[in-house]
Amino acid sequence: MAEKLAVLLLLSLSGIAQGVDLSDPKQFMFVGDRSNNTIDVISLGDNEVVHRIETSIHPDHIVATPFAPILMYTDSSTRQAIFFDLNKRIESEPVDLPVTPRHVVLDTTGSKVAITDDIDGGFVLLHAYKMDVEFVLEDFPPTGDVLFDPNDVDIYFSDQRSGSLGMLDVNTRRIFSMQLTDVEGQVLSAPSRSLDARYVYVSNVTTGEVYSLNAYSRIIFNTFDIGGKAARPYTTPQGAFLYMMDEASGRFVSVEQRGFTEYSEVLFEHGVDLVVVGRFDRMNLLASTSSRQWSIFDNVSRKLVASGEFNGTPIEALGSADGKYAYVAFADAAVVAIVDLEDQSLSYSAVTDNGSGAFTVGLSNNVCH
Repeated sequence: MAEKLAVLLLLSLSGIAQGVDLSDPKQFMFVGDRSNNTIDVISLGDNEVVHRIETSIHPDHIVATPFAPILMYTDSSTRQAIFFDLNKRIESEPVDLPVTPRHVVLDTTGSKVAITDDIDGGFVLLHAYKMDVEFVLEDFPPTGDVLFDPNDVDIYFSDQRSGSLGMLDVNTRRIFSMQLTDVEGQVLSAPSRSLDARYVYVSNVTTGEVYSLNAYSRIIFNTFDIGGKAARPYTTPQGAFLYMMDEASGRFVSVEQRGFTEYSEVLFEHGVDLVVVGRFDRMNLLASTSSRQWSIFDNVSRKLVASGEFNGTPIEALGSADGKYAYVAFADAAVVAIVDLEDQSLSYSAVTDNGSGAFTVGLSNNVCH
């Protein structure tokens, strides 16, 4: 199998088109090599590598602005960010960051990038189009991925030191806190939100609870007991469902967001912390960053319709904008998996030389995460 993949990769890279138009990031997937300073550009039309970018820093995180020909990547070891012009195919001068970029999140419009560090703390807001730093908050608490509200003013984050959900007002740069737990040392997931931004969800990984907060009143509206190790909650692209998962037991719970009533419950043989939802919130790819197993759950019939094992252990899973496909990248396999959610088929495209270290799609349907 390994020899076959190596041959496929060689054939793919040897046929890379030098004159391909890269100006529309929505047409491509970008995969950074785990070891080398390269990013492979994969066409979403035929799932083949069409260009390889040689980078001056190692791309630990990659951000593709969907409405401008700009790629941004960061290197945690050098604490630098670089913007890449997809039209001219040239790098900007490195932007030195005052924060180690361990977490990098693009906003809902594709113009702002938030950088945080879950170890030492600190916050940086970059303007992707201007290619510079908007502002820095050096005393920002340690946190993982932040969550942009659709108004592009509020940014939510989990503050594990105080056991609260924080909200940063970008205009005033003030921070408001919503208390979740008064017990020290409990681990909180990154926040997610409902499609209308009315509710924000955070998992307490330590207790197995999921908190639903009303974003306007800033109080806990509902608490769900999921199990031993609650993963980050996921809200579906159509806005109908809230998905909650216990990585320890494999329990998967679907809740209708309108009335917060339980819709379905399934127990899988493997834990789940990666979700990709198909069109009409129906076919769901459920996978894990700690297992090669995957499942497809039909949210209409409420049944498992397909399952199997990937060739590697996923680092991330993203959905296509039309909800037809799920893309999965692996650190330990030099391929990307393409899952057709409508016919439940699985195929692979050869990318990178050593497996994936960073991965993004020019436009995904993962809108509330």
